[in-house]
Amino acid sequence: MAFKVKATLVDFAGDEERFPCHFLYKKGDSFIYDGEQFHGRICPGLLGSMEPALSMVYYGGPKCARNVPFFYAGLSARDESMAKYDGRGWRTLKEPPAGCQAAHAKFVPANPPPCRVDIPWSFVCPDVRASACFIVEAIDIASGGHDRPFYNRSMAMLKKIKAEPGLTPQEIRERFTEWERTEIYPPLNQPMAESLLEQMEQVGYLENREGKYYPLERASSIQDAPAT
Repeated sequence: MAFKVKATLVDFAGDEERFPCHFLYKKGDSFIYDGEQFHGRICPGLLGSMEPALSMVYYGGPKCARNVPFFYAGLSARDESMAKYDGRGWRTLKEPPAGCQAAHAKFVPANPPPCRVDIPWSFVCPDVRASACFIVEAIDIASGGHDRPFYNRSMAMLKKIKAEPGLTPQEIRERFTEWERTEIYPPLNQPMAESLLEQMEQVGYLENREGKYYPLERASSIQDAPAT
């Protein structure tokens, strides 16, 4: 199972006024991939640069960048005198350098960051004159293509949790018959249940309190969840 992803144009790192986007993109424009189809306008110039970012978030979800320490390091400048300390020669910047465009520091957490955060993955249009910057976010669990069976399993478990809030993963599995657990694809073994529950938690369907799952407001929007 994977995530439905949305790419949104948030800024131009180049000079969009003098070199405007030929696809006529504007800040705020977006497109979505649901696991089977794309929805929205996609410039062919993005096809090479967007795939790694979309694939990363499609499989990794909202927390795919959480364990990359580089993203918490803030801004830096070359300083060979610091090589004896860090082994490479970088100096930490407390403020963006003079002349830095807002887009260049847009995804850098506060320096120093107050805590670990879910930093959005991003990609940039290869036309360096405008350099449209897109962020990629997981907005839901994927429901198209080969993700559909996993989506159905998730929704079936969500239905059980809505009926009995506070179930553990093992108790959720016990609410299905042996046939439902083992014969319907994907089989609802313990690792599968825990993986699907964690993904639903990441996109706001569930809350995990000490190993027990409770539905959140977003879960109320699911009215036609499969029973098995």
